[in-house]
Amino acid sequence: MRPSLPKTFFPASFYGRAVLILIMPVIVIQIVLSVVFIQRHYERVTTQMTTNVLRDIRFLTDRINAAETPDTVLADLSDLIDALDIRITTTADPAPYSESQVERFDLAGHEILRVLDSRMPGFLIADLMHHRGEVRIWLDSRHGLLRIDLSRQLVAATNPHQLLVIVFLASVLMTLIAFQFLRLQIRPIRRLGAAAEAYGRGETVPFRASGAREMRAAGHAFLDMRNRIERQRAQQRVMLSGVSHDMRTPLTRMRLILSMMDESEDRSALEAEIADLESRLDGFLDFTRGQIAEPVTEVDLTHLVERLVERYRTVGHAIEFRPCSKPVPPLPLQSGQITRALDNLISNGLRHGQRVEVSLTCGHTSIEIAVEDDGPGIAPEHRAVAVEPFTRLDDARNAASGGVGLGLAIATEVMRAHGGRLSLTHSQRLGGLRAVLHLDLRARRPG
Repeated sequence: MRPSLPKTFFPASFYGRAVLILIMPVIVIQIVLSVVFIQRHYERVTTQMTTNVLRDIRFLTDRINAAETPDTVLADLSDLIDALDIRITTTADPAPYSESQVERFDLAGHEILRVLDSRMPGFLIADLMHHRGEVRIWLDSRHGLLRIDLSRQLVAATNPHQLLVIVFLASVLMTLIAFQFLRLQIRPIRRLGAAAEAYGRGETVPFRASGAREMRAAGHAFLDMRNRIERQRAQQRVMLSGVSHDMRTPLTRMRLILSMMDESEDRSALEAEIADLESRLDGFLDFTRGQIAEPVTEVDLTHLVERLVERYRTVGHAIEFRPCSKPVPPLPLQSGQITRALDNLISNGLRHGQRVEVSLTCGHTSIEIAVEDDGPGIAPEHRAVAVEPFTRLDDARNAASGGVGLGLAIATEVMRAHGGRLSLTHSQRLGGLRAVLHLDLRARRPG
């Protein structure tokens, strides 16, 4: 099913989602604050300051329009003009620009022009760009053109961006602090995930429940689950080992009794049944030994596979080995367990086919040991069941062909203990089963 659009852009990790939950309110607050601040400052404050200055300018221009000459008014009101910090001069030259001059991103400047154009009688143009810190206005009066110069501080507040900068820096600082606290909260989750992933590979890494109350509860639940599974596996190993050993005594007595009987069809049938039962017991013991960890040593994998293949060749089996095209460095492995898993795969292939090929493939992050045979193979729908313990498939690998259904299960357990996996596919070369042992070079050392 195709993922929805929100899920496509939503972070996949818990940390990414937590960061998004933390960042989004900060961004929204910044946007809302900026919009509200800009509206209040550039529209209301600037409008109010400009309107107050216009009252003074209108008072002066009205007096100039009512007087016979502008110089008389300017001389009489010089003290007031100086107090208002407004400079009024008459000029015979036309306005130097055809339209008002203001920078594109000068929001306060645009608001000043709007107020001048709507509330200032006789307003022609204004220049807010070419005279730093000043506003120059041209008005039309009864006595001709008037030029008014005043400080920019009279119509707009200075440094209006300071509040936005302070709020932004404070938000960045608090976000960084929140990131640090968030990392501390995420760390127990990552540790729990790493411990669970390692246990899935057959490794038992040290883990201590920590973090918030809910995380400690989840950590303790994981430890309890892991301990229960370990106890159950230990009980299973003890049970299988005990049953296998205890059954050998009566089987030995039965063989002794049969050896003293005359040759007959019944004796042959009973000896066959005893041999089958002993084979099953050997399989149980082999499976039990496969669940017991052994020391990890540096193993030459190419030499290990060659030696095992040579053992089968010496007894007349048709088996070939295709090594890796480049040297394989020594790997930290449980050599006995790897040998046992590979031995089971080869014996299964020879039991159900006539030819077996073993190949070693090296990659940057993994190494594969493939065992292919020319037997009947296993149907795709049965491959997941075939790796379960004590499973025999009637169609391809039935009881008549030998085995007790533990070969693939042992190989699966061994690969799980090494952080790898066993995969079953169809062999394109020989037409039978292709069993592949995948060893992940990035996996931890088995424990």
